[in-house]
Amino acid sequence: MEQDRSTVAERASAGQGAAVALRQAARPGSHIPLQRGLDPVTGPIRVPAMEPAGGPTRSTSPRTRPGRGRHRRAERRRAEVTLTLIVLGALSWIVVTWPFRGDQAVYALIGRQILHGQALYTDIWDIKQPGVFLWYGLADLTGLGEIGTRALDVVAAFAFGACVHVLLRGRLTTPWVRRMLTALATAVLLLAAGPGDFGQLEMLCLVPATGAFALVAAEPRRAPTWRRIVLAGLCVGVVGVFKLLLAGVVGLALLVYLVLHLGGRRRFAAVPVVVAAALVPVGLTLAWLATQGAFGAALHVWLVEALEMGSAPGSRDPARVLEGLGRYVLWMFPVVVLAAWQAATAWRRRDPLDLAMGAFVLLDVLAIATQFAWWYQWYFVSAPLVVLALRRLDVLAPRLWGPRWAVLLAALCLPMLAHAASWALPTVLDGGGFTAASRDRIDERVAGYDTIRTELAAAGVRAGGSLYVVGDPLYNMLAGAPLVVRFDGWTYDLMTDGQWREVATEVGAVEPAVVMVDADAREWVADRGQDLQQVLARDYVRYRTSAEGTWYRLR
Repeated sequence: MEQDRSTVAERASAGQGAAVALRQAARPGSHIPLQRGLDPVTGPIRVPAMEPAGGPTRSTSPRTRPGRGRHRRAERRRAEVTLTLIVLGALSWIVVTWPFRGDQAVYALIGRQILHGQALYTDIWDIKQPGVFLWYGLADLTGLGEIGTRALDVVAAFAFGACVHVLLRGRLTTPWVRRMLTALATAVLLLAAGPGDFGQLEMLCLVPATGAFALVAAEPRRAPTWRRIVLAGLCVGVVGVFKLLLAGVVGLALLVYLVLHLGGRRRFAAVPVVVAAALVPVGLTLAWLATQGAFGAALHVWLVEALEMGSAPGSRDPARVLEGLGRYVLWMFPVVVLAAWQAATAWRRRDPLDLAMGAFVLLDVLAIATQFAWWYQWYFVSAPLVVLALRRLDVLAPRLWGPRWAVLLAALCLPMLAHAASWALPTVLDGGGFTAASRDRIDERVAGYDTIRTELAAAGVRAGGSLYVVGDPLYNMLAGAPLVVRFDGWTYDLMTDGQWREVATEVGAVEPAVVMVDADAREWVADRGQDLQQVLARDYVRYRTSAEGTWYRLR
C-alpha cells in the first residue's frame, strides 16, 4: 500500500513539473507549437505538439498567406483614390462649364480695363478693394476666357483643401480621415457652392485665410517660428487686398490662436508682428494706386462711400439676411452640424485652434451684419466651419462603421447633395459641356446668354459699341463693350442719392450711344433716378421696350 502511495506521489510530482515546464515554454517569445493537454493537478493545459520529421508545416490557408492582407489594403487604397479622383474631377468639370453671372462679368470687365491702363476708383468705380479685379484681369491674360477663370476657381478650391490638409494632418488620429483631408475639404466647396458663388472674393479669400493658420498651427506641440508668424501676417494682408473687413476677421482670429498657444512674452510680441506684416500687402496696393493718381479716391471709397452705401435704403434688408443664411446653412448642413458639435466643447477642452475657429465664425457673422448680407458672403465662414467639422469627423470616425451612425451621416448630407444635384443633373442633361452646343445650352440655363444676345441683336447694338447699362453687366460683356461710365450701373440697388446724381452727370457728359435700363432696375430708376430720367428725356430717345428692359438711343 505504501508503495502504491509512493508511486502516485511521484507521478503527481512529475506531472506538476511537466506542467511548469510547459507553461514556461508557452510564454511570449516561445516558438513551440502547443496542443490541448491535461495537467494531472490543475486540469487542462496546452502541451507541445509533435513536429513531423520534415520540420514544421506552413499553412496554405488564404487567410494566413503572407502579404495577402497588405495586398487587399493596397487594392482598397487604389479603389479609394480612383473613386475620389472621379468624383472630384466630375464636380470640377461642372464648375468649369458654368458661365459668368453679373458679379463675375463686372469683375472681368473692370479687371480687363485696369490692365489696359484705366485707374480704379477714378476712371472706373466699384466699392470693392482691388484684389478681385486684379484676379480677373490676370485670368483674362490666359486667353482662355470664362473657362480659364472658372478653372482657376477650381484650382483655388483645391488650394483650400491643401491648406486644410497641412493645418490638420498632425492633429487627427483616424488614418482614412487624415488621408482624405484635401479631398473632403475641396469636395465641400465643389458641392455646396453654385455658379454665382465661385469667383466671389469671399471664396477666393479662403486660401490665404486658411493658409495663415496652416503656417502657425500645423504643429500643435511646437510654437511657430517668427518667420512663420510673419508669413501668416502677410496672408492676412493678402486677404485685405481683396477685402479689408475680412482681413480684420482673419487677423483677430489668428491673434486669438497665437495668444492662447504661445507662452510668455511671445504671445504679446506676436500682435505687432502680425499687424505689421499684414499692412505690407495693403500698403503696396495703396502705393500702386498712388502711382495712378487714385490714392485719395481709394481711401474715400473704402472709408466714406462704403459707409454711406451701407446706410442707403434697402442695403440691409432683413429678408435678404435670413435668405442668405438659410441657403448657406442648408447647403452646408453636415458641415454646420459637425462644426457646431465640435465648437460646443472647445471651451471645456481649452483647445487654442478650436477656440480661434470659434472666434473666426463669430467675427465673420458680425462682419456680415455690417455689410449688404448677400448669400455668397456667408461662404467665407466655410474656412473655420470646415476645420471644426473635420476635427469632429475624426472623433466620430470609429463609430461610422455602425449602421446607425452611417445612416445619420448620410441623412445630414442629403441637403448638400440635393443642392449639388440641382446643378449637376441639368448639366448632364444639357450634354455635359463637352461640345459648343452643349455649352450654349448651359450658358442659357445658368445666365440667360442666348436671351441677352437676342436682345442685343434686336436693339441693334454693335460689337464693341458705346453702351451703358443700368443693370446686368453681362450685356456689356457679351456685346464686347467696355464700361464707359465711371459707375458700372450694377450696384443700382445700393447707390446713395449722391451717386445717382453722379451717374446722371456722367451719362450726360460721356453720352454713350445706347443706354439700357434693365427690367430689374426700372423701379429703382423711377424711384431714385430722377436726375438720370431727365438726362434720358433730354438727350436720348426711347426706341425699344421689352421684357428684358428699356433701350434709349442718343439723339
